[in-house]
Amino acid sequence: DLSEYPFDKQDVQIQVEDSQLNSSQFAYVADRANSGYDHAISLDGFEIRDFSVRVVTHTYQTSFGDPRIKHGHTSRYSQFVIELHLHRVDLAGFIRQAWPAYVAFLISLLSYFIWAPEFLTVLAARLGILGASLFSVVVSMRSTSLTGTQFGVTLVDQIHLATLLYTLVGVGYGWNGPE
Repeated sequence: DLSEYPFDKQDVQIQVEDSQLNSSQFAYVADRANSGYDHAISLDGFEIRDFSVRVVTHTYQTSFGDPRIKHGHTSRYSQFVIELHLHRVDLAGFIRQAWPAYVAFLISLLSYFIWAPEFLTVLAARLGILGASLFSVVVSMRSTSLTGTQFGVTLVDQIHLATLLYTLVGVGYGWNGPE
């Protein structure tokens, strides 16, 4: 699930299994007390928050063509499972991707404070500011989509979409007519 990108959390499972010996012939034993990982390992952009090991018996609904196993029976194999809980820590990337939307939001907000005795003067200024804001958000969305982070609607996308909606509300507000 990358909907919270660039602050997403990922659970990674590494499953190790003997392909020849079933669970009656071979079984892993987890040494939880002495298991760990080298803390010098660096996963670019991620932080390892939790690490664990466990052993499970995995059942397959097949005999894998083994004639010694009766038809309709299952095959069971011992699995050693390594679990890592990763958190992406890319605040700089988030700021780089989202700051144009925040700036456009603030610029759009300024359009509400424009005042002049003539309605058309106010309307022209307001629409000019909102048009520039809209353009900057669209360009920012486009550049963000080119970074290879196309995971559906991410947190950065939601910020951009909310800014676009706010800007469109501002355009509608500009058409109220003379007061």
